[in-house]
Amino acid sequence: MLPRDLLVVFKRRGKIKPKYLDDDNDFHTVQELIEIFREHKGRKYRELQQRLEEIEDLYGCDYKVIRGLSTLLERVCEFESSSSLSGGEIRRFLFDRGFVLNDVDRKRVMTLAGRYFNATPQEIEEAMFSDLREEQILKGVYSISPRELIKRYNLSLTQTLLFDALELSFRISGNYQEVFRQIKYLGLMYEIEDEGENEKENEKENGSENEIKITGPAAIFKKTRKYGVAMARLIPFIMRANEWSIRAKIEYRRDNRIYDFELTSHDDVPLPEYSEPVEHFDSEVEERFYNEFKSLNTGWEIRREPTVIKTGSYVIIPDFGFYKNGMKHYMEVVGFWTPEYLKKKIWKLKNADVSITVAVNEDLRCKKEDFSGDVVFYKNRIPLKPIVKILNRIEEGKIQKEMDRVGEIKIEMEEDVVLLKEKAKELGISEATLKRTLKRKISNYFVVGDKIVSKKLLERVKSEIGREKEYEEVEKILSKYGLTAKALDCMGYKTVWEGLKPKKVVMREAQ
Repeated sequence: MLPRDLLVVFKRRGKIKPKYLDDDNDFHTVQELIEIFREHKGRKYRELQQRLEEIEDLYGCDYKVIRGLSTLLERVCEFESSSSLSGGEIRRFLFDRGFVLNDVDRKRVMTLAGRYFNATPQEIEEAMFSDLREEQILKGVYSISPRELIKRYNLSLTQTLLFDALELSFRISGNYQEVFRQIKYLGLMYEIEDEGENEKENEKENGSENEIKITGPAAIFKKTRKYGVAMARLIPFIMRANEWSIRAKIEYRRDNRIYDFELTSHDDVPLPEYSEPVEHFDSEVEERFYNEFKSLNTGWEIRREPTVIKTGSYVIIPDFGFYKNGMKHYMEVVGFWTPEYLKKKIWKLKNADVSITVAVNEDLRCKKEDFSGDVVFYKNRIPLKPIVKILNRIEEGKIQKEMDRVGEIKIEMEEDVVLLKEKAKELGISEATLKRTLKRKISNYFVVGDKIVSKKLLERVKSEIGREKEYEEVEKILSKYGLTAKALDCMGYKTVWEGLKPKKVVMREAQ
């Protein structure tokens, strides 16, 4: 973060944005500034400041950028007193001796100080203000690249702008536990915004299903710098998510107007890059289930702590989320407990308006009736079979609903080869539903891998292959029509192998 008076912004049509730096235009300026600091190693801070003031004069109206970068650079520098004597103790000693009215009195007092501190009067003179910043010596500059400094500067500008935020809203993909832990630690007030239809449409793009709103200091009682700083401190934790977006209302003090501010992980703004988040598990049971489910070929994607769910005046972050073709289902693992914790957990789950399965440790004093929805009990490991069964039931329910609707949809295809994914998207149904529809109602098209292929095209390919052909020649024929070996089964062929290598393709009837 930077002092508020070093904030540089653009304002246009009710929107505000910091003047961010980038590698293309600002790299050499930042590099020059770092070199100036390194060149002044072993010299007094006063001399460094004089050089920086010269650079600021060269940049004119952009002096705040130089001063802001310098402020951040000072934070990676090490300074030390220019004397081994304590300047503070010397000043206190001299102050206790009273006023000095002439050179004779001054020389006498400095001699007394020299005797007291076992130093010469000249050493006392030099050490008197040695502990003050201007007289300190630049001992060293910790390694930092121009690109890294640019990123830190841009982050600091963002945080400084948010000092005066009336409210801050954000969406994140992942890192929920850490973000909410920080919200609590920083003493921030929040609420979960209800989703609108437009927000649902953009759910994937924004990287989160829910928008979390942090109420700013001006909206509570009165503006306080402490609360604004707390909001700013939350920003790096939001940016640690894979995807994130921030929106804020900023009361800009210089013209006393309110502006909109927006920033997302997709914007072309260099910002600090945080290491890939490591999956964190509360127990070995959860970690084992996660790894075992990922090894299954269910078509469902599993995510750890995938989102924030509003439940009354509380939030719940489910342990797992399952996603497939627009479907989503959650699972909460209840393994740890105290009577108070368990009571609160059950209340939250009952009031969560989402599709959620609860995996409950058998050692807890719980019954299935205590929870709403599906409940799976476990001992030492969460069983996969009942979870997969629940997910299959959810998928089957969606397919049946879509099948009822598909009866009213006219499926027309003129091309000989169509991508299954594209056609399903065009019809607004899942790939599984389209596969089943083609199998039941449309006999002149087949699903071949990830493609829909016309019977007419398969007959044409079949006529070129004949009853038997070398596998290499068959591959060339299939490639010509954009097909793979998966089409052979639909045409009634079988591959004959020679060891580990396919030798030829023959009609099944010929065997």
